[in-house]
Amino acid sequence: MSQIFRLNRRAVLAGGLAAPFVLRSPFAFAATELRLTHPADASHPIHTAAEAMAARVAERTGGEITISIFPSNALGSPTDTAQQTRLGAIDFILMNPANIEALSNSIGAINIPYQFDDYAHAHRVLDETARDWIEAQLLEAGFAWIANFEWGFRALSNSRRPVNAPEDVTGLKIRVPPELAIKAAFEALGASTQTVAFQEVYLALANGLVDGQDNPVSTTFAAKFYEAQDHLALTKHIYATIMMCANPRVWNGLTEEQRAIISEEAATAGAAAREEVQSSEEDYITQMEGLGVAVTRPEVEPFRARMEPAYAQLRAALGEETWTTWAGLVEAGKA
Repeated sequence: MSQIFRLNRRAVLAGGLAAPFVLRSPFAFAATELRLTHPADASHPIHTAAEAMAARVAERTGGEITISIFPSNALGSPTDTAQQTRLGAIDFILMNPANIEALSNSIGAINIPYQFDDYAHAHRVLDETARDWIEAQLLEAGFAWIANFEWGFRALSNSRRPVNAPEDVTGLKIRVPPELAIKAAFEALGASTQTVAFQEVYLALANGLVDGQDNPVSTTFAAKFYEAQDHLALTKHIYATIMMCANPRVWNGLTEEQRAIISEEAATAGAAAREEVQSSEEDYITQMEGLGVAVTRPEVEPFRARMEPAYAQLRAALGEETWTTWAGLVEAGKA
């Protein structure tokens, strides 16, 4: 279900100003209602931050721009909605760059396992050292980058045993999304992987089709995967970002002032989502522990040491130039 934020256009329509306004800016009138889709649950910080953003945009534009928000993959799968946004059927999307690997081979570098030391490092790379590079890759793939939001570091849950070392992952049947980096990482650890659509993950866990799944803590909590899982390991194997992007034709059709307002409010919302995702992680963990989930915090280095097969696979997929360029941007973002 969409959530629509509107302010009426009394200030524009009063006093017979409607016709002059339409003549001056026909696109602004036609694009009053814009659609934004994202995969997060309505209780997730991504969604609440997007709601606040939409309200502020409507207020600051005097109702010229309203944004309808469609959470929980309501308009289709992440890959489907990315394609719809690229084609202009959807105006805005909050997406994991991995969802457009078929459109941009190079963008998959963002999800290389164990490349970021912590949240601060990831944010410096995405916001500063690699920002121009990412923006160019997205534009080439058909998306106008607007702001970075937050998924967070991915954690591994399963129903069979605690994970304290790489060897504990060996033999587990792990659900993975259709993303090469995640699949390669778990196979390097000796797990078998199975691709399952996100909306089917809970049932796959409950029925034992797979032993476990990986997602940021906030997603595992919001989707209630813990109800079918006994163990959660904070493996931090991949940092997952989610970026607000637009269809370039729609974006460029807005006025410069409208783009500035949306960009400013999206940046504010992205920062709020980041803060909430990070601050709420320990609370979610505590709640899951209270419900009987055993949580482990394994050392990262032994897992990173097992990633060479994954790195070789990803390096071949990305190409030497992309791999080397991206590695330099990641290194430049280190503290």
